[in-house]
Amino acid sequence: MGRRGLSLVELFIAITIVAILAGVAIPLVGEYYRAYKYNEYVLQVESTIKWARLIAMERGINVGICVQSNMLTLHDMGTRRSGICNGDGMRKVEIMDNFVQLNATGGGSAFDPRGFAIFSSTVFVRRTDTERCECYTLQPLRGLIRRGTCTGTNCQ
Repeated sequence: MGRRGLSLVELFIAITIVAILAGVAIPLVGEYYRAYKYNEYVLQVESTIKWARLIAMERGINVGICVQSNMLTLHDMGTRRSGICNGDGMRKVEIMDNFVQLNATGGGSAFDPRGFAIFSSTVFVRRTDTERCECYTLQPLRGLIRRGTCTGTNCQ
């Protein structure tokens, strides 16, 4: 006559194997989440900067890119060429996770109606737990948005 079901020892062995696999997988899931959120923030910042340039050309206005307190905001500057953080808010990217920092040299920049950066600036998105960093350099009198990696406050 054949056996049916599991013995108590076989059940404990199966539970132990599942517990070991869960113990290995749970920390990896946390790391995967942090990497995913960092990449999501990088793409949001990049698309917002490119969107600012397009809106400036489309509407014929100056668009300010303001970086303050882990938040990137776009402002309609109209015809003004100063006060990048003043004016009507157009779009906002807020970094909600404490392992990602957002900052910029000079507090930000602006695009004119030709799509050229008015002020030289570099926007940094830094992951603090791994020191991974992406940067976007806006050069004055050019429509170039250069993406690179960064160390400290230098963009490469």
